[in-house]
Amino acid sequence: MRSSSSSLPTAFCFAGQGSQYYHMAADLLNTDAVFRQWMEIGDRIVQDAQGFSPLAAIHDDARSRADAFDHLEHSHPSLFMVQFAAAKMLQARGLRPDLLVGVSLGEFVAMSLAGMIPFETALKAVADQPKTFRKTCQPGALIAALAPPSIRDASPLLRERTEIAGINAERHCVLACEAENTGAVSDELRRLDTPFQALPVPFAFHSRWIDGAEDTFLQAVSDLRFETPFWPVWSCCLGRPVQAADGPLLWRIVRDRMQLQATFAAIEADGGAHYVDLSPTGTFVAVLRQDLRRSSTSKISPLMSPFGGDLKRLDALCGEKA
Repeated sequence: MRSSSSSLPTAFCFAGQGSQYYHMAADLLNTDAVFRQWMEIGDRIVQDAQGFSPLAAIHDDARSRADAFDHLEHSHPSLFMVQFAAAKMLQARGLRPDLLVGVSLGEFVAMSLAGMIPFETALKAVADQPKTFRKTCQPGALIAALAPPSIRDASPLLRERTEIAGINAERHCVLACEAENTGAVSDELRRLDTPFQALPVPFAFHSRWIDGAEDTFLQAVSDLRFETPFWPVWSCCLGRPVQAADGPLLWRIVRDRMQLQATFAAIEADGGAHYVDLSPTGTFVAVLRQDLRRSSTSKISPLMSPFGGDLKRLDALCGEKA
């Protein structure tokens, strides 16, 4: 079954670090057997490999949704599992993708769902990444700003202490900086009257401040082997579909700038899509509302939200009665 916009291809969209929160997808876990099955499979894999339970971390009763889910060792595999399980749930209900779109960590989800790398192999690799950054990188930060990338040109402080980690839309970018500069950068954005949000991420991914991890990262993924995808996997690192993957590409996915705007522009130029946002926070909905032209026939459907309503959106998305 395709989306309700039958002339449009269905695009499953997977987000990266920053879109996670405690108790995400709780209603789906408690209600949908397929979603729960994949979460439990992933939980066993991570427990065996890393010695902790992502399910216990996500649904920690001592934490609220307002608390920052920023312990990378926990959030990295948890975010991968939730988005992968959500995609499997939709497929089981008859909604299947024609293409996949991934950004940052979401690209690993998309590759695995497309059959390029087995679920267990991908999840173990993702769960193993945090120790690499912990050993080789200084703490950093990512800050989403409702501003064009040119905001750095307006401020010597931003030019000196930040890099553009991602360009999401004409007026939506992500800044990377060292952790010690987070306060100064935040104060400068306030001075420039720029709305912003610090993401729950402990390192400055997609910037020079993680360059120290490159050799260790490449060594850790040197044995991974990739198959040809059976759905097109659009990479927001490359701004186009992935033709083949290897260790150096995986490094580029975490190191190079995220190019959501350019990627969605290329998909739109190819006729657009029904974008099914499988990020826990509806990341792509906010971005696409800025990116899509008024003349676009594309459709955007979120699934999850920190504010609830996941089951109603699931029923509406799969054509069932809400």
